[in-house]
Amino acid sequence: MLKFFKFSLLGFWIVFLFAGLNHTLAQVSPVGDSIDQKIAQLQKTIDEKGYHWIAGRNWTSELSDEEFDKLLGFKPPKGYYEWLEKQPKLRAKAGMEFPPVFDWRDSSIVTSVKNQGSCGSCWDFAATGAFEAAIKKHDGIAYDLSEQQALSCNVYVTDGCNGGWAEAAYELFQRQGAILESAMPYQASHSVPCTQDLYPVVARLKGWQYVENDVNAIKTALLTGPVYSGFSVYHDFDSYSSGCYQHTSGYYRGEHAIVIVGWDDNSCGTGQGAWICKNSWGANWGGLHGYFYIKWGDCGIGGSTVLPIYPPDPVTLAYDSHRATESAGDGDGILDPGETINLSVTLKNTGLSTATGVSATLSTLTPGINITSSSATFPAIVSGATQVSDSPSFSFQIDPSVQPGTRADLNLVINSDQGSFTGTLFTLIGKMDTVFFDNMEGTDNGWTHGFVTLLDDWQHGVPLGGSRTDPKSAFSGTKIWANNLNDNYPDQVENYLLSPVINCGRYTKTRLQYRRWLSVEKGIYDTAQVSLNGNLLWQNDSTNDNLDMRWVLQDFDISSIADTNPSVQLKYRLRSDEGLHLGGWNIDDVLILGIASYKRGDVNGDNNISVTDVIYFINYLFKGGNPPNPVQVGDANCDGNSTVSDVIFLINYLFKGGSAPAC
Repeated sequence: MLKFFKFSLLGFWIVFLFAGLNHTLAQVSPVGDSIDQKIAQLQKTIDEKGYHWIAGRNWTSELSDEEFDKLLGFKPPKGYYEWLEKQPKLRAKAGMEFPPVFDWRDSSIVTSVKNQGSCGSCWDFAATGAFEAAIKKHDGIAYDLSEQQALSCNVYVTDGCNGGWAEAAYELFQRQGAILESAMPYQASHSVPCTQDLYPVVARLKGWQYVENDVNAIKTALLTGPVYSGFSVYHDFDSYSSGCYQHTSGYYRGEHAIVIVGWDDNSCGTGQGAWICKNSWGANWGGLHGYFYIKWGDCGIGGSTVLPIYPPDPVTLAYDSHRATESAGDGDGILDPGETINLSVTLKNTGLSTATGVSATLSTLTPGINITSSSATFPAIVSGATQVSDSPSFSFQIDPSVQPGTRADLNLVINSDQGSFTGTLFTLIGKMDTVFFDNMEGTDNGWTHGFVTLLDDWQHGVPLGGSRTDPKSAFSGTKIWANNLNDNYPDQVENYLLSPVINCGRYTKTRLQYRRWLSVEKGIYDTAQVSLNGNLLWQNDSTNDNLDMRWVLQDFDISSIADTNPSVQLKYRLRSDEGLHLGGWNIDDVLILGIASYKRGDVNGDNNISVTDVIYFINYLFKGGNPPNPVQVGDANCDGNSTVSDVIFLINYLFKGGSAPAC
C-alpha cells in the first residue's frame, strides 16, 4: 500500500512537472514559430484567392509595427494629390505598341539595391535611384549619389526620416546638383549637417515630368528610363518573397516610394501584368535580391509616378547685372533724356560646362529708347562664373521726349555654341530723388508688426540662416526684417510687417524698390503679399512655390497710389496653412524714389516760406529734428548743400530784404 502511494505520488509530480514544462516551453517558444505560422496562413489565403505570389520570411517580418512603419516615408504635403491632378502629364500615344516584357536591369543601367535603414527616407532613395539610372543610361557612368545630401540639404523637408516626396530631392538636384555618396555618406538621420558646398557636383537634373496613372503612359515613361513611384503598403507586404504581389490580407501601414524599372504583361496570370520594382530595404529583402513585382494598379501603384529628365543643358546662361554710362551727355552719371548710353552686361553660367561662342542681342519695346548698338560678344564663361560683355558693348539713345522717371525695359537674346537663352533688365531714366530709404540697420526705425491669426514671427536683426531657405547674411550691412531670423514660419498663421508712414506729398513718378529673399509654398496654400495703402502690388504665384535662394531686386511703379500722397504705408503679409512651411519673407534696403517738386527754402513742406521754415531748419541742424524732405529743399542759397549758411540766407530773405531762394 505504501509502495503504491509512493508510486502514485511520484506519478503526480511527473505529470505536474511535465505540464509545467510544456507551459514554460509555450511561454518561451521562439517568436519565429508564430511568424512562420502567420506566413503559412498568409500563403494559404494567397492560394485560395488564386493570386500569384509567394510569401516568405524577411527581416521586415520580425519588426514591430512601430519599427516597420519607420520604413514607409512617402509623405507629400497637404493638398499634393489635388494639385498633382491639375499638372500636365506624360501620356501614351494612341496605338503605341510595347514589348510584353521590359526590364532595365537587362541593360545594366540600374544601380545596386541600397538600404534606407530605420529612417523613412524611401522617397530619397527612390528619387536618387531613378536619377542614377538616367545618368548611367545617358553618360555610361554608374554614379553612387549621396542620399544623405538630399536628406540634409533639400529645402522642403527638414525631418526627412519622417517622410518626403520626389520633388524635395529633385528640386535640389536641379538647382544645386548631386554629389557622390563618398562625399556625404548615408547615416540614416536628417540631423546630419549639410556639407554639399564642400564637394564637387557630378551631375545636375534638367527637371522632371509627371506621368499619367495609366499602364501605357507609365510604359511610355519607362522607355525613357526608370521612374519614381509610390504605393500603399499593407501588413502582408513585409512577407513578400517572389511572384506578382497583390494585397491579400492585413491592415494598412503607410505609403512607400520605390523605383519602377520595367514590366511583365503576364506576371500575374495571362494578360495580368505587373511592374518590376526596386526597393530600398537591402538586397537581402525578399527572394529577388531587393526587387519585387506588383500587379498594375494594386495598392495605388502608379498614382504618383515621376520621370527624372536628364541630361540638363550643358550651359545655362542668364542675366546677372549691368552698368550704364553716358557716352554723349553731361557726364553726371544720370541717364537723362537726349543722351546716348553705353551698356555693359554681365552674364552668369550656372551649367556644368564652359559656355563658348557667347553673344547677345538687345531690344526694347519702351517708346523713345532707340537701340544704336544691339549686339555684343562675351568671353568664354566657365561653370559657375560670370563675364562682362566685350567692348564695344551695347548702346542706346534716349529721345528728348522721354519723361524722367520712365522705366526702360530691355530684352536680351543670349546665344552660345551650347544653346540659346533669354533675359531681361531695366534702368530708370532721369534724376530720381530719394523719398525714403531704410537699410534696416540700427533700431526698428518705425516699422511695426503684428498678427491676425495665431502668431507674429517677424523679427529685426542679423539673419542666422537656420532655415534651409533663408539667407545667412543681409544684402547690405548686417540686419534685415524677416519671418523668424533662424527658422521656417509656423503653420496656420497670418502676420504682417508695416512700414512707418512715408510722406510722398512733394513727389511724382514714385517707385518702390527693395531686396527680397522669399521662400513660400505655392499660393493656393500659403500667401505672401506686398501692398501699399491697402492696394495689392504683388502676390505669390498660385501654382508654383517661390524659392528665391538669393537676394532679388523688386521694382514697382507706385505712382497711382503714392504720388503727392503725404501718408503712404507699405505692408508685407504672410499667411500659412497647416502643411508645408518654408523660410518666408526676408527684406532689406527698402527704397522709394520719385521726382521732387518743391520750393527752395520751404523746409517744412507747407508750400510757404516763413519763419516756421527757419525754426524747422534749426531743429534739424542743431537739435536732431527730422530732415527736410527732400533734403535739397533746404539748399536755399543754391550752393549744393543744406547748412547753417542756408538758415542765414532765409533770415536775410524774410527779414532783411535779401534775395528769394531760386536756382
